[in-house]
Amino acid sequence: MGNPHHPVPKQLHPVLKLYEDVVRWSDLVKIYEFGKPDAGWEVQPNLEKVRVTSYEASTPVEIEPWRWGQNASISYVLSDRQVVKQLLDQQIWVSDDEGDSWYRENPPPRF
Repeated sequence: MGNPHHPVPKQLHPVLKLYEDVVRWSDLVKIYEFGKPDAGWEVQPNLEKVRVTSYEASTPVEIEPWRWGQNASISYVLSDRQVVKQLLDQQIWVSDDEGDSWYRENPPPRF
């Protein structure tokens, strides 16, 4: 594992903020756009029934150069059940161009 005290790359901050905003506004189909175009992730059905109620992210940690991890605790309700659920979104963010652009390496969580 890399240095947990290494400063977060400048271009990663806005990507993480945008991802958080997309999740918070429950526009969950768009989280699949944070992966590489050829990622081949299958969009989970019925995401329109998910309403996110909270998103709390840890500070990103360097795993190795140009590969960072972040955990987010996400609380949500399903509109047809009204039961609060929670999941841990373990995110891996990678840059192939030394930090100019970032994408999510692992698939989004299942709600």
